[in-house]
Amino acid sequence: MMLCPLFSGSSGNAVYVGTQKTGLLIDAGLSGIVIERALQAQGLDPARLDGILITHEHIDHIKGAGVLSRRHDIPVYANEKT
Repeated sequence: MMLCPLFSGSSGNAVYVGTQKTGLLIDAGLSGIVIERALQAQGLDPARLDGILITHEHIDHIKGAGVLSRRHDIPVYANEKT
């Protein structure tokens, strides 16, 4: 299993969690292009993400979720209150 904190802080949060078969992005709090570049810098292909899990609705956790979801056809998961 790979756990890769990409960003953490008030300017944005994003963590990649994955195995050889499955990859998830937990939160997407920066722009889509910034997150794509961070994933690529770790040798990860953003188009191979299986999902984006949103922990809560603050902008520093959701900013790039829509762009990444649309650009790469990635499902977004959140609870009903988010």
